[in-house]
Amino acid sequence: MVNRPSIKIEPGDILQITVSTIDRDISQLLNPTTNGITGVNTPVAPGYLVDSVGAIEMPLVGKVSVAGKTTTEITEIVKEAMSKSVKNVFVSTRLLNFRISILGDVARPGSYNIANERVSLLEALSMAGDLNIGAKRDNILLIREIEGKRRYATINLNDSKTLSSPYFYLSNKDVIYVKPSSSRLFTSSTGFQILPTIFGALSLALVIYSTFNNN
Repeated sequence: MVNRPSIKIEPGDILQITVSTIDRDISQLLNPTTNGITGVNTPVAPGYLVDSVGAIEMPLVGKVSVAGKTTTEITEIVKEAMSKSVKNVFVSTRLLNFRISILGDVARPGSYNIANERVSLLEALSMAGDLNIGAKRDNILLIREIEGKRRYATINLNDSKTLSSPYFYLSNKDVIYVKPSSSRLFTSSTGFQILPTIFGALSLALVIYSTFNNN
């Protein structure tokens, strides 16, 4: 059985909370489309920025504590609060800033936004154009932050047990680094082939720093 992590909301995340009712005016009030950020809890094209204490503020609801909760839990909290003043309300919640970084020996290294809260390691590598020939399939590094602590895991794509690993499904801000084969580093006497590895390592360090220090 594949272990899929529950995505927990953190300060700095952006939530899209869509509220639908039979009253068009109320629906418009509850689903603002303001562009840009003019305040900590101001809707952001069209999401809510979670403030430093882990809360958002919504019309008719007020302040809602969302840190540490899943989008499903937030949906139920908002729906229950809305139901006190609005009839026949439908609520959906989505994390807008779900992003992963894929670096190293892949065709298209970079950062990728995830449209939903479910993406596997194999799907992520496919987004990056898959591993290059010679990349180490049995020694992929995954970096994940859990409760403020950075965790490092080595993943072997040649092992069927990977499918049941807690790292098979990715979490927000995960960093994946695909190592090049050792033979690739020494096939040229000029030494130029080692430069991509050096730049890859530097890129990895910069991405780790920016990913886990934005907040």
